[in-house]
Amino acid sequence: MSFIFNRKLVRLLDATLGMFLITIVMSSLQVVHAQTVSRDRVLIQHVHLVGTELPATGLFDVLLENGKILQIQPATSKSKLKAARKIDGKRQYLIPGLIDAHVHLDGVPGYAGDEQALESDAAMLQQARQQMPRSYTYFGFTTVLDLTGDADFTAKWNQESMAPRAFFCAPVTIPNGYPASWMDKDLQFQVPASKMMLFDPAQPNVYPSNFVVEQHSPAAVVQAAKQAGASCIKVFYETGFGPKKNLPVPSIELIRAVVKEAHQSKLPVYLHGNSQAAYEFALQSGVDTLVHGLWHETKNIDAAVNQTRLKQMAQEIKQAGIAVQPTMQVLYGEQEETNPAFFQHPYVADAIPASLLQWYQSDKGQWMKNILTEEVAAEAMPPAAMYQAISKMYQKPLTTVRQMTAYLHREGARLQFGSDTPSGPFYTQFPGMNGRWEMDRWLEAGMSLPELFQAMTIDNARALGLQDHIGSIAVGKQADLLLLEKNPLTDIKAYDQIRFVFLRGVAVERERLSARHLKSLR
Repeated sequence: MSFIFNRKLVRLLDATLGMFLITIVMSSLQVVHAQTVSRDRVLIQHVHLVGTELPATGLFDVLLENGKILQIQPATSKSKLKAARKIDGKRQYLIPGLIDAHVHLDGVPGYAGDEQALESDAAMLQQARQQMPRSYTYFGFTTVLDLTGDADFTAKWNQESMAPRAFFCAPVTIPNGYPASWMDKDLQFQVPASKMMLFDPAQPNVYPSNFVVEQHSPAAVVQAAKQAGASCIKVFYETGFGPKKNLPVPSIELIRAVVKEAHQSKLPVYLHGNSQAAYEFALQSGVDTLVHGLWHETKNIDAAVNQTRLKQMAQEIKQAGIAVQPTMQVLYGEQEETNPAFFQHPYVADAIPASLLQWYQSDKGQWMKNILTEEVAAEAMPPAAMYQAISKMYQKPLTTVRQMTAYLHREGARLQFGSDTPSGPFYTQFPGMNGRWEMDRWLEAGMSLPELFQAMTIDNARALGLQDHIGSIAVGKQADLLLLEKNPLTDIKAYDQIRFVFLRGVAVERERLSARHLKSLR
C-alpha cells in the first residue's frame, strides 16, 4: 500500500515539479525577451515615408534603436515589432532631418557688450546659448555645417543632447584680408585661426618675426585642417564692405594650390564671395562651392551686356560642377532689422528666449539698427518710413541675387541649401528661424518644393560626404528624423507643423524645444 502511495506521490511530485520548471522557464524567457527590447527602442507607426532611397507608398512602421533606423516594414494591425516607446504617426509624414550647410555657431547674434555688460548680462547670455541649439532643432535642422568653426567648439556643441550634429570648415585666410581685417593687425596673427593663415607672396613684409613660412604653405595649412577634424576648407574673396574697403584678396594661383592640396586630402573647398568678381574667381580657381548668391554685379558696364555675361557664367558654373548657396535670407535679415513689426512674427518667441528678446528691443539692443538707419537718413524718420527706405536700398541686390539664382536653376547648376546664420550682428538671423525663412526665399526664386526638400536632405548629405549616414530614410542610417503633419513636397507649411524631432533616435516633442518653455528644461 505504501509502495503504491509512494509511486503516486512520486508521479504527483514529478508533475508538480514539471509545471514549476515550465513556469520558471517561461518566466525566464519572458524576462530574456523583455531584456532584448532596448530602452531606447522607439517604434513610429502608421506613417507615410518621404525621402526614402526606394519608392515607398502606403503606410509604414519604422523601428529605431541605438540611434539608428533598425527596421522598416509596411504597417499592419498584426505587427510584431516591439519597442519601449511607441508613437502613433497618425498617417502623417516621416522625413529625414534637415541639413543647413552654412551656419556660424559661436556667439549670440546681435549681442555687443563690454566687460561690464558681459557680467551684468551673464544670465541672459547663458540662457541664449542654452536655447540656440534647440532653436535649430525646433525648426527641423538636425545637422549643421559651421563654415568658420574649430574642433574644440564643435566638440563642445556636439555634447548638447538637444543640439543638431555639427561639422566644421577650417577658415583659410590671408593677412589683412577678410575676415582677418576686422581684427587688430597684430591680433590677427595671435588668434587660434592664424594657424590656418596662408603665406601670401603679395604681402611678404607684413608677417611677425615668429611667423614660419613653411608652416603656412597650402600643403601645411590643409594638413593642419585635416588633422583638426575639419570637413572642408573655406577661402575668401571679399574686397570689403562698410568701413572696410579695398581689402587684399588671394591670388588665383594661391587658391588653386589650396584646392589641389584639399582635393588630395578629400576635403571640398568653399569660397566666400557674393560679387560678380568673386564668381569669376571661383570659375578660375576651381573651388567646389560658392557660399553666397551673387548680390553685386560689376559696376560701370552696360546692363544688357552684363546680363549676357551672367547667363554665360551660370552655364560655366554648371559645367564646372560648382555648387552655389544663394543665401538670399542674408539680405532680407539685414533689412528686417529696421522692421517695426519684426518682433510680432510668430517664429520669434519660439526661437529667442524672452530675456534676450527684451534686450534686443532696448536701446542697447538696437545698436545695429541705428547704424543701418544712419546710412539712410541723417534725421530721424518714423519707423515705418525708415523700413520702407531701407527696403528700397536692398531692392537692387535682392533683384540681382534672385535673377542669378534663376539663371543657375534654369541651367541645372547645383544649388546647395545654406542660410548663413547669422551673417553678422543681426538678431533677425537667429538660429533655426533664419533657415526657415531661407526656405521661403528659395520658393520665391522659382525652386519647387521637391527641389527644396532634396537640397536640405540628401544633396547636403552628399556635399558633406555623409550620404551613407544621413539625408534619407533607410535601414542602418542615423535616426535623425522629423514627423510632420503635412507633406513637405506639396505644402511649405509642413515645416511649421513638426510633431516630433528624432535626434539620433531620441524622440523629442517639438514644443519642448521652443524658447517659450526654456525654463522648464533647466
